[in-house]
Amino acid sequence: MPAQSVLNTTELVDKTLSEVFTPVQIGQHLSTNRIVCSPISINLADDQGFVTDEIISFYETMGKSGAGLVTIGATSVSPEGGSTANGMKVGPAKFEPGLRRLASAVTDTGALCSLQIFHVGAQGNTAYSGQPVLGPSPYTCPDIGIEARELTILEIERIEDDFAAAIISAHRAGFDFVELHLGHGYLLHEFLAPFFNRRADEYGGSVENRMRIFHNIVAKVKLHDAMAFTRVGLRISGNDYVDGGMAIEANRPLVEFMESQGAAYWVVSAGIYETAPQKYENMKNGNYYRYAEQLKSYAESVVIAQGGVRDAAAAAIILNNGQGDLVGMAQALIADPNVLKKAFYGQAEKILPCVECGRCRYIKRKDLMFDCVRPEGYHPSHSKWKLTGRASS
Repeated sequence: MPAQSVLNTTELVDKTLSEVFTPVQIGQHLSTNRIVCSPISINLADDQGFVTDEIISFYETMGKSGAGLVTIGATSVSPEGGSTANGMKVGPAKFEPGLRRLASAVTDTGALCSLQIFHVGAQGNTAYSGQPVLGPSPYTCPDIGIEARELTILEIERIEDDFAAAIISAHRAGFDFVELHLGHGYLLHEFLAPFFNRRADEYGGSVENRMRIFHNIVAKVKLHDAMAFTRVGLRISGNDYVDGGMAIEANRPLVEFMESQGAAYWVVSAGIYETAPQKYENMKNGNYYRYAEQLKSYAESVVIAQGGVRDAAAAAIILNNGQGDLVGMAQALIADPNVLKKAFYGQAEKILPCVECGRCRYIKRKDLMFDCVRPEGYHPSHSKWKLTGRASS
């Protein structure tokens, strides 16, 4: 199997996959195909949040998989904003050299690269992060049991500054895009959703007030770079599965505002921590793709559909059904980093499918360690497989 990451469509064996491997414009950049390596948090930064060789090895491997766009998993913008003590951080200049190495490692494979940024918000866990848990309003995640303290106005303004600094720094470090995480119940999501946001000041109540943090972040970024948001994508929630949660139509004011600023792309996910069972049920029955299709009905920027996609054939169905402009996958690329190349070169029968064991979801494990149960899958600190030659397995 050829080692190059950019797959030449003239060599495509299975023509039913032609839509998958067709180039697509994302904002100012052209992706070589319509597959996105969805953001995967692997918890392998050092205890200060700096990029490590392990992180570079993993994401470089994802770039070599053949995906057109590789998204780096949740990177914290604030000292208290990470899920764990070993998550990556962005914003202060001291993190830029490592982030620049990471961006270059991915883009040198021929893939585009996006850095997803977030603040964990009221779903944080001090036992994992060593940091206080903060949110728009007091809230206790049932599975964690720590009540979030309500943010003061000064703290919100500081976090706005943190997001602005993170966007500017990530672009300076060489990432093609920055992805704002507005889903899964994290802080920016919490400000949008009345379920989390019960404030009675200028950051709560009306839609305008609940969107104030976004207006302020945009204004602060544009003081430095008027065109920055043409290189920003956003991940939103298609359904939170709670009263007062977000849904596709509830996101319309946000979508319209961010597209007026040049938003490059959208990703549709769903659920919050306490609705994980409903989240996975809806993922399995295809509702995530339906949420993406609903967003496509009014969004102008490209939409990435994702959720449980296990191979290129499944991606082709989503694209041909008009449910997304691109398709994201994650676990499938961990279980078999050659999954796309095997499909491309007509070797689908050799694909090693993800067994959906959840071993790569480090946050579900007491040791917080990322790995894959498949011997042939990606493993930290293990170089047994390389994306060279023709695959024999």
